[in-house]
Amino acid sequence: MEFSYNALVQWLDKTVQALVGHRKQLVLGVITLLAAALLIVGYQWYDQRAQVKAHQAFLDAQRIYEAQVSPGHPTIITPTSAQFGSEEEKWKKVEEVFKETYSKHKGTGIAPVFLTYQADAQAHLGKTDDAIVTLEIAVKAMSSLEIKDFYRLKLALMKMDSNKEAVKQEGFAELKKIAEASTNYANEAGLFYIGNYFWTQKDYSQAKNYWQQLMVKYGLKEQQKDQSGFAELARSKLKLISADW
Repeated sequence: MEFSYNALVQWLDKTVQALVGHRKQLVLGVITLLAAALLIVGYQWYDQRAQVKAHQAFLDAQRIYEAQVSPGHPTIITPTSAQFGSEEEKWKKVEEVFKETYSKHKGTGIAPVFLTYQADAQAHLGKTDDAIVTLEIAVKAMSSLEIKDFYRLKLALMKMDSNKEAVKQEGFAELKKIAEASTNYANEAGLFYIGNYFWTQKDYSQAKNYWQQLMVKYGLKEQQKDQSGFAELARSKLKLISADW
């Protein structure tokens, strides 16, 4: 089969004509690709700056959270330090600061953490119902399953401190679920706290039941350094209600 240069030239000519005829589409396509690339790079730059700002804001807010309370002394807040004259003043300020910080940085990965601190402040102020609502929002927004499990435990315990019986029962049900789910990251702590709940209710049989489960799963390690802190707490209480320990 002979190679035809004329055929090749004709094919190239048609190809060039086709490209010229669609030059607008080609230009638009190139512009679209460039715009998409710029948007991606711009978003990454913006997101990185937003994350950095959010972490800096957290450090600034945490300074208020960790501030000392000196009864009888004036409340002083400076850019580098803080001191409060009463617990109430401190926790009101903590609630205010973390609420405001969350509002400014709610689109960042650290945003749920701001809500956990806000909820903690509300709990210290006796605003249990508000704290529960705030913490529920935080838990739903958390991406890490491990962190989410531990805050679900905190939420369950917080609900059990509510003055509303229905909320208390809801908290107990959630705590029981955590204690009975071996795959839950907070399972060990859940076993301890549900046992402690029954201990306070003087239901020592149930307390023993959950604490013994904790000991079997987490507290019978060969190496002392591997012993669980919750297991040691449970062991000390089991000794008071059971001769086996």
